[in-house]
Amino acid sequence: MQITIDLSPDIQLDDAIRQQAESKARESYIMELLRHGSISTGYAAQSLNLSRLEILNLMAQYKISPFPEQTPEELAQEIAETRNLL
Repeated sequence: MQITIDLSPDIQLDDAIRQQAESKARESYIMELLRHGSISTGYAAQSLNLSRLEILNLMAQYKISPFPEQTPEELAQEIAETRNLL
């Protein structure tokens, strides 16, 4: 997938600023896909060339929980299943 942003010809960017902006846009896009459950944390980390710890830190910056959202019933079921394993 390729995303294109048209900027006014009046905007002059040097290569370092352009590359930084492109990198931040890619990061934001991947983090939004992660927030909505479209991709896994592993895929996000791999796509951004980050370690597991680095992706968790980045998720915190974007206020993305590493835990899936669960209903109270789902959480109770998970607790019961965990107790059965102990």
